[in-house]
Amino acid sequence: MKNIILVCCLSFITVSAYAQATEGTVRLQRTEQPAATIELPYSSDIVKEALNDYLSKKGKSKGTDLKGFTTFRNTQSIASGNDNADLYFKIEQKSRQDRGFTIVSLLLTKPSDEKGAATELNYLNMEQAKAYLNGLTPAIEAYNLELMIKEQNQVVIKSESTYKTQFNNGAELEQKRAELETRILENKTEQEKYQADVNTQKQKLTDLVNRRK
Repeated sequence: MKNIILVCCLSFITVSAYAQATEGTVRLQRTEQPAATIELPYSSDIVKEALNDYLSKKGKSKGTDLKGFTTFRNTQSIASGNDNADLYFKIEQKSRQDRGFTIVSLLLTKPSDEKGAATELNYLNMEQAKAYLNGLTPAIEAYNLELMIKEQNQVVIKSESTYKTQFNNGAELEQKRAELETRILENKTEQEKYQADVNTQKQKLTDLVNRRK
């Protein structure tokens, strides 16, 4: 996750420049269905998490998988009084080489529960779907920013912890060095004392030897 967030950080400042929804299609039950699509410079995991977070806060039920689509049920209507309309997103990694980029498609039709059956129009037309995707982009950017802030906060906490450990180790070493320097000075004093004693005893020995006849 850390590497993903770092990649997203590099592309964050340019997302608004090109992240605009376009008309497209998405494969559904072996047929191509109309959909609004948008390319975002985030991993598919981040996009899914961001959508779940944003839409759940808007009173939408959490996304579930339906025929390869992430579904948000009971979504509030944009252009009609149909308050029970659902949103069907297909969230795909752009390619194996571009793991930090995701293609989000918003289906204009409702997947049928019957295999091969025709779909029925949902409440969004193409322009509304594109506008909806464009409107989601700031929320995804904000979610990713919060992830980066959280990640960086953890880095700061870890860095501060490491610094504190090293600071304490340094203080302990400084104390040991001070104690060692004191012991060295005491040892030198003792050396001088015993050296004087050695000289005294040698002199006594010399005096005794000189008394021989």
